[in-house]
Amino acid sequence: MVKPVATAMVGGSFNPVHLGHLHLIHTVVTSTRYRRFIFVPVAQNNFKRDASLADAHHRLAMLHLSFASYRDLYPDDPPLELISDACEIERGGVSYTYDTVKHLYLQYSIRGRLGLVMGDDLLPTLDKWHEYDELKELVSFVVIRRDKEAIPFYDHAVDLEYIDNVPVEDSSTTIRQACALLKGEEELPTDIRSLMQTEVAAYVQQNRLYRS
Repeated sequence: MVKPVATAMVGGSFNPVHLGHLHLIHTVVTSTRYRRFIFVPVAQNNFKRDASLADAHHRLAMLHLSFASYRDLYPDDPPLELISDACEIERGGVSYTYDTVKHLYLQYSIRGRLGLVMGDDLLPTLDKWHEYDELKELVSFVVIRRDKEAIPFYDHAVDLEYIDNVPVEDSSTTIRQACALLKGEEELPTDIRSLMQTEVAAYVQQNRLYRS
């Protein structure tokens, strides 16, 4: 019998994954019980219609490269399981978090409630999410800081767990914008490479991702 693990879902474009994503996991690990993190890349982002979204196989490949480097970056963290699930990519189009959460419960042995990592910038519209009343019964919302000031949320029936993290810069946008300026075989600038794990930066360079 598979032992249940305290599990959190991390959704996003990961376009590309960067060191800020990994540091966020480190912060959640050191302040919560979660020891398995399931990264779920979107097929299409419902909040940001991004024309520069890299193909799914590239985003998944970069995620796996970043997982392999995590222990080198944070050797003192407890044992963790970092995995990806392509359910939203396979579903295609815009996915609802409620459907993805139900899928994860069916696929994984989860201890307690599934954690759902989200930015505090999404709190004002949380109660408008698809099947919100059902969703809030299934998950604990792990809220990370993106805005400098806390955004209040007034549903006392929802389980919110706030993480006291340093706000993460949107390095993915910075990386894509820098790549779009490169010509031919130009190398990624050092300051842009430094935003990503070494193997991820090499992958972006080798596959000439995000170039115009």
